[in-house]
Amino acid sequence: MKRKYFNMVEIALAMAIIAIGLSSILVLFPVGLNANKAAIADNNLADVAEYLMGYLRASAAADWKKNGSNTFLTTLPDNYNDVKNEKAAVPSDPESNAFKTNWQTFGSTVQNATRLYQNKNQKGVFLFRQISRITDPADSTKVIEISDFSAVIKVWKDDTYDFYFPEAYSTNDPPYKSISAASTTLRDELKKYATGLCLEMSWPAEIPLENRETRTFRFEIFNETYEVVDPATP
Repeated sequence: MKRKYFNMVEIALAMAIIAIGLSSILVLFPVGLNANKAAIADNNLADVAEYLMGYLRASAAADWKKNGSNTFLTTLPDNYNDVKNEKAAVPSDPESNAFKTNWQTFGSTVQNATRLYQNKNQKGVFLFRQISRITDPADSTKVIEISDFSAVIKVWKDDTYDFYFPEAYSTNDPPYKSISAASTTLRDELKKYATGLCLEMSWPAEIPLENRETRTFRFEIFNETYEVVDPATP
């Protein structure tokens, strides 16, 4: 019985079909990796925002006085335009002179899995880094830090909120009033009691601003030590 073999044309066609199939599959790998990174970032964002909110809330609470003055909050920008353009790039190496010149540690300095820095030139700009610490392959006695996730966080004050507050010594029933309906003088007074803060997070921090992904968060903080003085009291 005579055997029939594949000729070169058939082999070439088969290889072409296999190549097309493999190339179609390989194209999906970068897409999958990017989607995985985006999912990890989205999961981290809320935690990172809450992490920084905790620092900001604690710093504001520690500095708030009964008369409503707060030195810490005065260091934060009043609007987004003050932090819109970043004045300093973010070097990937935190030990470099370029990094140390523009960034300073903010909050706890404990050697853990996260790092938070504040820009020295723009007090409303922060840098968050989530790191892994591994042994240096070149020197087993040293430990190096690898950034798993890094984000630039811009913070500014926002007074475009509205809420109901107890109107001091009011005879109304119930004695509540909307801040939007209050006088300008009273609204300025209420800023001593509450303020809104916005956070814009963009990542990864090491690439140009226009190429980053961004998310925005907003929250209010209140002065629990604030006291209203009865104007009738001498």
